[in-house]
Amino acid sequence: MVAVNVWLGLNEPAEIESLEAAVDRIDTDSVGFAAGEGVLAADHKAALVEEAGSERLALVVARNDSHVIRYLTPGAVRGARMGENATVTLRLNDFTFPATDLAFADGSEARHWADRLNALQG
Repeated sequence: MVAVNVWLGLNEPAEIESLEAAVDRIDTDSVGFAAGEGVLAADHKAALVEEAGSERLALVVARNDSHVIRYLTPGAVRGARMGENATVTLRLNDFTFPATDLAFADGSEARHWADRLNALQG
C-alpha cells in the first residue's frame, strides 16, 4: 500500500510552514509550554523553540509525512556539530531518534543554536 501511495503521489512530504505552526504543534502536544525564542530551519524541515524561563528546548522535525517532537533537557543531547553551509548535525541520547541535520539561514545563527544544543549535553 505504501508503494502504491508513493507511485500515485498520494503522500506529501511533511514540512513546517512557519515558526508559529511549530509553536502550535508544540502547544497541542504539551499544553502550557510557554514559547520563547525560536528558529525555523531554512529548509522548513525542523524548528527549535525554547521554553520561556527554562533551559528546555522543543525540537519539531518533519519526517516523511508527519512531525516528530522531542523536548530537550540537560542530558538529552549527545552532540551538535557544525557542518558546511550553516548546517548543524544533531545527535540525541535517544536511540529511537536518528541524527538530524538542521539547516540554518547563516553561520552565526547555526553557531548560536549549536551552542544552545551543546549546553544540553549529558
